Amino acid sequence: MNKVLVIGIGFRPLNKKTSEALLQSDVVLTNDRLLEAFKGYTEYEAVKDRIISLKDIHQTKRYIHDNYQNIKIALLAVGDPMLFGIGRVIRDEIGKEAMEVHPDLSSIQVAFARIREPSSNAFFMSLHGGPDPDNRRKLEYEITELPDLLKRHKKIAILTDRVNSPTEIAKVINSSPVTRYALLKMYVCEKLGYDDEKITEGTPEEIAAESYAHPNVVIIISENND
Repeated sequence: MNKVLVIGIGFRPLNKKTSEALLQSDVVLTNDRLLEAFKGYTEYEAVKDRIISLKDIHQTKRYIHDNYQNIKIALLAVGDPMLFGIGRVIRDEIGKEAMEVHPDLSSIQVAFARIREPSSNAFFMSLHGGPDPDNRRKLEYEITELPDLLKRHKKIAILTDRVNSPTEIAKVINSSPVTRYALLKMYVCEKLGYDDEKITEGTPEEIAAESYAHPNVVIIISENND
């Protein structure tokens, strides 16, 4: 049985095993943003004629569902596909026995490295509702739940999107009586892995006053002693 290769990219060159698996694929699925990143990989020239850039996750799911049993498909993903990524979507579509995952570093992992903070005691969450504003996925937690989550967790890492942006996250924190006067530090890690990546540190009030490039990751750290 053919297995769909879900390959994370963005931060490191592919290792030998992943590179060989990609080169043996019949089709490489991606989107326009990931394609730009993939053009910097040494494997790009060898597989560029096999690349199909799809518009959204719905097209990707349909293509894989209709074709994976007949051809070898490689799907490019961001970072670690199994950490709030497309890996779960593909697993639910075709079953985990029909997929093989080759992860890169996750953007959250890179974000913690950039700010030189341990991640082992952090709560990870996703506020990424997907690229289609008219068909957003159901989130485990909503942005309005952040103040209560910050009562229970001293450190929270958040995958954002254009709706649940760092600015909106900071505004929610500032407007809640639960967190308005808390000692909180926010980090916005923009465009990690790109040449123009940027790390911004500030209070929620300072973060709420600015706008930020997408994609980005937010890390919130409580400095309260209680």
